[in-house]
Amino acid sequence: MLSLFVLFMKYLLFIFLVVTGNVSFGQTIRAYFTQSVDNTVSSITDAQSSPALDDTIKKFIDQAQATLDLAVWDNGNSTIVGAINDAYARGVQIRYITSSNALNSALSGMNSNIPVLERNSGLTSDVMHNKFIIVDGSQLLTGSMNFGNGSIYDDYNNIVIIEDPSIANTYTIEFDEMWGGNGPQPNLANSKFGPDKTNNTFHSFLVGSTIIESYFSPTDHTTEEIVNAINSADYELDVALFTFTNNDLGDAVIDAKNRGVNVRCIIENESYIGSEFNALENAGIPIISHQSVNFDFHHKYCIIDAQHPSSDPQVVTGSHNWTNSAEDEYDENTLIIHDHTLAQQYTEEFFKRWTELGGAALPVFGEGSSFEIFPNPSKGQINFKAELTDHSEIKMVNSKGQIILHSHFEPGQNSQTFELLPGMYFLQLISAESVKTQKIVIE
Repeated sequence: MLSLFVLFMKYLLFIFLVVTGNVSFGQTIRAYFTQSVDNTVSSITDAQSSPALDDTIKKFIDQAQATLDLAVWDNGNSTIVGAINDAYARGVQIRYITSSNALNSALSGMNSNIPVLERNSGLTSDVMHNKFIIVDGSQLLTGSMNFGNGSIYDDYNNIVIIEDPSIANTYTIEFDEMWGGNGPQPNLANSKFGPDKTNNTFHSFLVGSTIIESYFSPTDHTTEEIVNAINSADYELDVALFTFTNNDLGDAVIDAKNRGVNVRCIIENESYIGSEFNALENAGIPIISHQSVNFDFHHKYCIIDAQHPSSDPQVVTGSHNWTNSAEDEYDENTLIIHDHTLAQQYTEEFFKRWTELGGAALPVFGEGSSFEIFPNPSKGQINFKAELTDHSEIKMVNSKGQIILHSHFEPGQNSQTFELLPGMYFLQLISAESVKTQKIVIE
């Protein structure tokens, strides 16, 4: 029933987008990660990682023939600045927006004839925090990665590249609002940042067969849209964040866990003022701090129902930390991408981080199971029955990701009884051909 509803809603959105002109065919979406991924996680795709994404950004800029717009908080990379200079030398119109509180150590090497507009920022407020590039009004690059060498080479980040004029156009509208117009030079009299901007862009697009939602902060109620995405999770929710202090988003993640969604979180700034870390942990959510690990876990993404294509898999990503500042003050961008393949690519990155930080390889729910567990929910005792055709094993994992039982079974009819304390568990049946999982609730 859910899959039919999702298909129906996609059909209605398709009709709307055709009417409004926000539909494109044959376009592409590509994701890249700055650190290693685990390509064994997905059987349908392989995520791409690179220790030098400045080369990827250079190749992206090298495609520009007419226009190049950049809204980037920090730039300390000579390869990227060299590509910008090369574009200017071949006659490309270039516009550049940044923030006065950024280091921007490489911009001194940028051609002085290229116009640069800075948002006048304090140390921690009024920040132009975007990280996006638009090439020829038809391609977009965005994500969590600043253009400093540490962010590119050392930190944990992601970028997405979308070849689509409709998405690029909506980012151009946002750029023009900050720039003060669509001309080659900034118009300071009309330039608007932060709360002075307006909610003036389309928010839904169909790129090929993929629905993409686009939101800019602080005008577009981005937190509300991320809450709506989290509320749509039926099975899994993986959260990967640099900073998490927004209570509404914290409540939404806890609500997801309480309705039976398998939630996992990795957070960098565990002890940041107002951090949601303790509230999530106290709610029984498996959560890992990256705070004491070398280099920054700088992501701002979550993954929804990546293992369940009929349940509208989604990736939420962009420059927007899950903070009140991002919601109310900073210039930020967020994409919600409804795509099963992309969700699995981000899962390959998340799983690599989760396991290398010591997290248990939590199972995900299988759509249907060949084994039987009863009663479920239970008051404490559950029974397991299965007809096995191969050597198999079962793992029982609690809500904190701890493996509390690991048994092996021979082929044939098998049964076992478990006594469990109140809580939520996940029983995983592993054979040579498949992995199947069942959630267990002990009342």
